[in-house]
Amino acid sequence: MAWIIMVLFVFTAGLLRRFHDGIPESPFLHPLAGNLLFAGIFVLLLVASRERAVGAIPGPGVRLGSLTPLLLMLLIEKWVSLGFYEPLFGWISRPGTSEILADAQFDAFTGIALLATCLLLGRLSTPTRRKTWRRIHPLRLPLALLQVFIVAVGTYLVLGLLAAALGNPLKLRWPTGGTLLYWVIAGQALVAFGEEVYYRGLLYCEVERLAPRMGLRTPVARRWVAVGLTSMLFAMEHLDVTQPWDVVARQTIFIASLGALFALLVAVSANLYLAAGIHAWINWLLLGAAPHFADANGAPALPAGTYIGVTLILAFIVAFAFGRRRSVHSVKTLQERMGRRGTTRTLDRA
Repeated sequence: MAWIIMVLFVFTAGLLRRFHDGIPESPFLHPLAGNLLFAGIFVLLLVASRERAVGAIPGPGVRLGSLTPLLLMLLIEKWVSLGFYEPLFGWISRPGTSEILADAQFDAFTGIALLATCLLLGRLSTPTRRKTWRRIHPLRLPLALLQVFIVAVGTYLVLGLLAAALGNPLKLRWPTGGTLLYWVIAGQALVAFGEEVYYRGLLYCEVERLAPRMGLRTPVARRWVAVGLTSMLFAMEHLDVTQPWDVVARQTIFIASLGALFALLVAVSANLYLAAGIHAWINWLLLGAAPHFADANGAPALPAGTYIGVTLILAFIVAFAFGRRRSVHSVKTLQERMGRRGTTRTLDRA
């Protein structure tokens, strides 16, 4: 039953992003407090309050109260984003801004707002908040920036050398756009970081935390369930339902696969900055905000999917390489500590 409730809430959260206009509302209250979504959040908050008063009960199984942090993370984020983002942005944005520039600025705003929402949601589950914080500790940022730089440069080197080897050398063109380009770069970086903290941070870690109490004992099983649920939600929230259904199906497969790869990248590296950097880089490629190879006529020589494929391959190679180096270093450090302890004990005995 707990699994059914969890899956239903995940799918509900995914559908709310695209079909929120159909949420029932009361004519007697403000839409933010008089809709069914807020009522569900209110009920879950009451359950969470009762759970806190009762406290942990030993034994197998899981109560509804144990699921409330995850369920509230899913619903509160939707309530905040659907009810507050556009009004707040309209209040702070400058009038007369072009539509395309306003879209780029709105992306930056939503990224910051999502990060602020994640700070609030982290209060719902202390273990999840701590684990997510470890994965976004500022000391992890320099290494992630280095890894993303290696991946980006490596992508152009691989594609450029392959084109030259095939007798079709290409020229690298840098994007132009002035202020708009800077807003696109900043906005997509903030959105990518916010989404990684939410999907591959809070939600992923909370599902992993609950999984043992719901019957999944092995770490591999817990990891794959967390990957599957968060990736499906990630895909549902990024769908364009105005497209034909065959296009929607292809989008679902692509976005869900991308979300799964981001989750696995975090599992390998334990670094949300790395996943956010690759996520932002892919967004820049799709929006034309990254350098691209051009043919003799100046037209793009390669589709964005080619860059993305090479980028993901190199990202995992780099993550595994650095992860292996970190593991070897940890083992050597542990051996040195054990050796020092053994030497100290020998001297004490002497």
